[in-house]
Amino acid sequence: MDSLAAGVKEKATICSTNPFEDAETLEQVSLESMENGGENLDSAEKSGVIGKLGSELTSVPSDSEEPTSPEGQKSILQRSSLGRLSSRLWSGLRKDGEGKQEQRKSVSEDQSERWRLSGSELTSVPSDSEEPKSPDGPKALLKRSGLGRLSSRLRSGLGKDGEGKQEQLKSVGEDQSAHRILSGPELSVPGDTEENKSPDGSLSPLKRGGLGRLSSKILSGLRKDGDGKQGQMIAVAEIRAEEVETPPKHKEPEEPLSVMEIHDLINKGVLEEAHLHLLLLKKELDAETSKTVQEGAQSELLRKTKDMELLCGALRDKLKSIVKDSLNNAEDLLTNAVKIIVEEDKKEHDPSYCEASCLKGPQEWKELWREAVQEGVRERIASVPIAKREDNQSWLAVHLALLGKSIVDDLGSVKIMVQKCYPQDFGVCDTYVASSHQAVSSHLQKIMQQKLEVNEWYALLNWTINCYESDKIMGNLVLKPEVNTESMDPLLDKDTLENMKKNYSTGLQVQLKHCLENMLNIESEKNWETEDEPEILNGYYHSEIQIDITEMIHRYVATSREIGTDLEERVLCTCSEEVKRFSRQFHNTFMEWRTSSSNSALQKMHSIAYINSFSNIKTEMDKYKEKCPAQIEQLNNELDKVIQDFGATLLADFIQETEPYFKKLMTKRWLSCEDDFEKITEIIENHSELYKKMKQPCFQKCVNDIHYNAVKGYITQIMKKNYSCKNRKHERAAAKIKVESEALRSHFDDMGTTSKWLHSAAQHLSDIIGVKNKKDIKETIQPLFSDFPDISKEHVSAVLYFRGITKGPEKQAILRLLQELKHSPDTNVNRSRLLFGAIVVPKTNACLPLT
Repeated sequence: MDSLAAGVKEKATICSTNPFEDAETLEQVSLESMENGGENLDSAEKSGVIGKLGSELTSVPSDSEEPTSPEGQKSILQRSSLGRLSSRLWSGLRKDGEGKQEQRKSVSEDQSERWRLSGSELTSVPSDSEEPKSPDGPKALLKRSGLGRLSSRLRSGLGKDGEGKQEQLKSVGEDQSAHRILSGPELSVPGDTEENKSPDGSLSPLKRGGLGRLSSKILSGLRKDGDGKQGQMIAVAEIRAEEVETPPKHKEPEEPLSVMEIHDLINKGVLEEAHLHLLLLKKELDAETSKTVQEGAQSELLRKTKDMELLCGALRDKLKSIVKDSLNNAEDLLTNAVKIIVEEDKKEHDPSYCEASCLKGPQEWKELWREAVQEGVRERIASVPIAKREDNQSWLAVHLALLGKSIVDDLGSVKIMVQKCYPQDFGVCDTYVASSHQAVSSHLQKIMQQKLEVNEWYALLNWTINCYESDKIMGNLVLKPEVNTESMDPLLDKDTLENMKKNYSTGLQVQLKHCLENMLNIESEKNWETEDEPEILNGYYHSEIQIDITEMIHRYVATSREIGTDLEERVLCTCSEEVKRFSRQFHNTFMEWRTSSSNSALQKMHSIAYINSFSNIKTEMDKYKEKCPAQIEQLNNELDKVIQDFGATLLADFIQETEPYFKKLMTKRWLSCEDDFEKITEIIENHSELYKKMKQPCFQKCVNDIHYNAVKGYITQIMKKNYSCKNRKHERAAAKIKVESEALRSHFDDMGTTSKWLHSAAQHLSDIIGVKNKKDIKETIQPLFSDFPDISKEHVSAVLYFRGITKGPEKQAILRLLQELKHSPDTNVNRSRLLFGAIVVPKTNACLPLT
């Protein structure tokens, strides 16, 4: 009880800052406090509260005391008005033996004090014939009313000492009329027949009386039966009884507001009140519908039904709008909207509620809420910024990064802010997660309808497969445990993902082809047309093309591996096919340039550089043989052919350069001239220097090839039968062949040849040519045949011709021996060592036919 009185006192003090509204404000505060705080008090306790308020709120310093408040006149003003009046009234109630004289004195003092503090505007009341002269119009008149008018009536009633009960009742009646004018039906006394409307047409916050009613009861008690104590006690008892019977503040209204008023409440977001009046309106409409409706009232009923449907639709739209924009709305607005949705959803599924108490619509309330959530999520995802390709080449990657951040932020806000506005069993987070999941899926499929480039397909694949369910987005710690990625469906179905991978591979193939063509163009412009020598890296001729190709392929394969091993294999196949096609195209383009170039040395240098480059490409591609064996094998075969073709150009250059000098060997001039053979050795040395800048294993093959062709070219001149040594010139010829054979051997050994078996070919021929006695030639045939079983009768006949043996029994005996050796069962021909078989003996100037 003490706390209740203290609360009223505190509120009264706060509300008394405006002296012209003390009466109204204190009246409202007192009533609300008694209604809200004293609903559990009995009559005796409420009487104590009133007594406590009478003593604490109405105490006034004596006339001789000076006000000590630091705020001076304002403080005195705050302690006056209704508080001082109530003090005087309670003082009159407590003085049991005093008469009307003391009452008149109390009122007179109060009147003087009010006049002194508040001025003439508070207590002066215009006569019936006077018009209000306040510059503020009716508002000023209202401010001057209230307690001022009440005190005027009190002075009129108390000042007439000799008048009877009739005059008192008249005074009270006038006071009641004044209260109706100023405060509306809420301040009128019981029994008043005037229509309950406040001046502004709205409901007054002061329900059924308050201090206005209190003053009426006190005046009524003062005027009853001789002003005795018994009358006073009866009046106070009636007041207390009425206050105890005051109903709760939030009692349901008896009648609904109009359609326009309810619609305005919906638009303003006053949803609880609008919902309450809608239910009342539906109740009335159902009641009217259940009755037998006359034919003339049928149209009115249809109009009301249409209005009800429109209002329900407006409420649903408003609630849906609030739910859609939950992340931007105030918490209290969302909470009120959720209360209505939850209540109506409960009514829909609870048979205990009658149909009249439900606001049913075209769809269930829970479904309406879920639809609003989905639309809101879709709108927020669609609002994520997305740039144009011409403004930013990485537009899609940037957009997806922003999309991921938006998802985390929104779902985090749902978890922290939105979820608490709902009942725990409403499944808020699950619904938002499912809606977001579906909206993101649709958003990505919409992006896929555009014509995307290969890097954009990759960004889409990578975000979908690697980022979405990672700790960056849906697996973020901020969203746990509400979001469980393990229970989520795939963001995109298998067919869609397969189509994305196919588009990525196709785009990658196009991009790779374009890049390789650019490399070829750059190589042509930079090195061929400018006739610049290739770079030397670590002692070898080098072309940047190998680095560009291998790095590009490694990058494609590595990035595709992040998406999945199936995409990695697909990309490997694509890369293998394009490199295979490019290597042949590159060689053909290079050969076209060679035909137009006169710089033979530069051609050789570039040939060696490309042999090294494509050999490195082959080595790098071999690393993927296990993942894509068939395609890599095909690529390697093609690269081997290209490398061999580049090597063949070097060999062709060697043959072309040495052939004119080889033709001059084994002639009469050759016996006395060293120039031609020296030129051959010079060419060998030049090639040797070039080949040193070639990497293994190509280097070894090229050295062996020119060694083979050098020996072959040298021996071929003997087989041509251009010269026959006579008059013992065969000895000089044999000696020279032996010397030149040793020179070739020395050069190629220095180059690192592994075809050592070629060294003895010219030596064996030198032995045959240098034998003094023809009969001893047979002994040299066996070693020659053993090292070179592919030698034929034609080859031996050509050697004998050069020796000077063109016919005779010695020649026939030698040829028969060779034939016997060839048919011997012990003969084992090493097909890898075919030398004479590659030398064609001309048929012209042939020896006598063999028999």
